Order: sequence, then C-alpha cells, then structure tokens
Amino acid sequence: MAHPRRVYVTGLSAGGGMTAAVLATYPERFAGGGVVAGLPYRCASALYEAYTCMNPGKDLTPEQWGDRVRAASSHTGPWPTMTVWHGDADYTVSVANQRELVEQWTEVHGTDATPDRTGTVAGYPHAVYTDDRGSSVVETVTVTGMGHGQPVDPGTGTTECGHTAAHMPDVDACTAWYLADTWNLT
Repeated sequence: MAHPRRVYVTGLSAGGGMTAAVLATYPERFAGGGVVAGLPYRCASALYEAYTCMNPGKDLTPEQWGDRVRAASSHTGPWPTMTVWHGDADYTVSVANQRELVEQWTEVHGTDATPDRTGTVAGYPHAVYTDDRGSSVVETVTVTGMGHGQPVDPGTGTTECGHTAAHMPDVDACTAWYLADTWNLT
C-alpha cells in the first residue's frame, strides 16, 4: 500500500511563486501548499514579465491557467491542495493574483471558482472550494487592510507566532499556524 503524501510547502511573494511552481512541477511529492501574496504558476516566463504579473496582474481564463500547471509534468492526479493568503491592500503583489491562483487551482482540481463555503479565519474573509466529494481543494484568506507581507500574531499562545518586522505585520492571525492546522500538523 502506498503511503499518502504528507509534505507541504509554503512561501511569501517570490517564495509564493515558488510554492506554486513546485506544486505544479512536482505534484506527486506534495499534499498541499500555501501561497502568501504570490503569483499563479507560469504567470511570467521571463524576469521582465514578473513585474507586470505582480501588479497589476495577468487575467487569463481558468483553462489557460490550468493548462500551464498540467503542462509542467506528466502527473494525472491527485493534485496538491492550495491555500492562498493575501492582503487586500497589497500594492506590491496585486490581490488580483489571489483570484487568478484560485482559478488556476480549482480548474486543475476540476471544480469551479465559486466558493462552496465562506466564513472567517481570525476575523478575515475565508473561502473554501471543494471537489465533487466535498473535500477542500483550494482555500483563501483575505486579510483586510493588510499590505504586502507574511501575517503574524506575536505571542506565546497556541495559535500565535512570529515577530513583527518589515513585511511581517501583526494582524492577529498567524498564517504559519493556520496552515499547519489546516494540514493537520498541529
């Protein structure tokens, strides 16, 4: 019997683009990933394109985005899950990229880009997109009022983490903890 994949990856901004890239190119090695303020896979194919992908972003159809992921490997599934955190006041990496990542990864999973469940995480809008079995395949958390950065919640509590610094704002939500909990690693 094959062992289930238990490896997860996460990254901020350029690292977020790398997260999408490793999930697309090595999907058999990862169970899921978390992108924080990042870009869809293959938004840019050259460095000069990266800046326009970051802001204002690139608007492709879900099929076009999905085709880019499927072309990255010979993998046929199951695909890694995707969680996307983004500040709605991010002027470095436009929040439009969150929508494009949702379109890319819901399309790869064969579902639509309409949330099946909505709610909040730490008071911020949360959307869940499920497959035909009702399993979460894509999630988003939109941190209202936050610019570009990795959300932290300094403290010693179970759900708290991090220290404030450049691009690490205290928004009372620890993305690292939330992702670990989502992946049943806490």
